[in-house]
Amino acid sequence: MSSVKKRDRFSLLILVFYLLLPVLMQAQAWKSKPFSFSVFNNATMMPPASLTAVFNQPIHPGIAVSYEFGWRETIKSPVFKNINTFAMGGQKVYTGKWFQNISLGWYYHRYVNHAAFLTTQFGYRRYIGKFTAEASLHAGYMHAFLLSERAVQQRDGSWKSENGAGRPQFVTGGGIGLGYDAGYHYNIRRIFINYDFRLQMPFVRSYVPLLPNGILSLGIQFTLFRKVNDQNKPSQERLECPKS
Repeated sequence: MSSVKKRDRFSLLILVFYLLLPVLMQAQAWKSKPFSFSVFNNATMMPPASLTAVFNQPIHPGIAVSYEFGWRETIKSPVFKNINTFAMGGQKVYTGKWFQNISLGWYYHRYVNHAAFLTTQFGYRRYIGKFTAEASLHAGYMHAFLLSERAVQQRDGSWKSENGAGRPQFVTGGGIGLGYDAGYHYNIRRIFINYDFRLQMPFVRSYVPLLPNGILSLGIQFTLFRKVNDQNKPSQERLECPKS
């Protein structure tokens, strides 16, 4: 039993290191990267039931704080009748962003457990004027603490009722989202609504090894500090073709 616990702790340390590695690599540029705060409802159901559960069942609330570091933004030259206007002195525009984030959160499931999690998401966000649409994949670690007591066998063979130290779990899945940025490219104030589907494992190996979770969240993404150099970068809005 002790060897299993040591292996779980070692696996957790490796996972945490890889989740934090991209953040450590970009430690110098963290001030200009966006943070986000969100509230969500977690439902242990398959979609589409988990998507509408927030409206027809007891709320299982949660909160999450994320830090996003972008890998690369997609840029293209605006065209007018198949003419590259950038070559004529026009400006390029942002069309989207490949992003990754790291998220720390907590949720409470009524009568069952509460859990803390550390996850990372990787995906693509498409800019449509001030609006955004995105899709992502994610994975991470979750530690669940039971709200009800359970019988735990002691070393001397006796049994004792206790909550225990919780259970380590891994989570993986994907998600989609929509947003609206009321700010600017260099000063983000983006309101978003996301739906994520996750598999929690191993839940109960004997009959439910994979537990489905649907998460509907509402939040805001923002930058704490404005990077002056970003003001001269391309606009997210389509620019008119320059006059000849």
